[in-house]
Amino acid sequence: MHVARFLVAKRLNFADTLGRLTMNIKFIVSGLVLAVVLGVGMTEGEKQLDSLMVVANASAKMGCTCVFVARRPIDQCVADFPEGFDLASPYVDEEIEQVRSSIYGIELGVAQFNEGQGCSLQ
Repeated sequence: MHVARFLVAKRLNFADTLGRLTMNIKFIVSGLVLAVVLGVGMTEGEKQLDSLMVVANASAKMGCTCVFVARRPIDQCVADFPEGFDLASPYVDEEIEQVRSSIYGIELGVAQFNEGQGCSLQ
């Protein structure tokens, strides 16, 4: 009888250990899946941010050249921007001869006009 209780207790202890092991494996697998998803998401987000930086810088440079070199109004310049550049909003500062470009209100591109050299990104 004493041996039977011992075996039952061992069997219950084994089942409890197996249950804990299963929970630990589920937790580890869930953590790994979450890490992979976050890693992929961050990589894709970084690519999108890089693309936005390119658009903002190109918009600032094109706007600067158009306004200060070609002497055209910024409205005409923006109308000539390539497709996809409508995300960027260029702002002209005539006083310091600079064009700043922002996307969703975040300034990402700045181009400065220098007499005799044209426009360059800051």
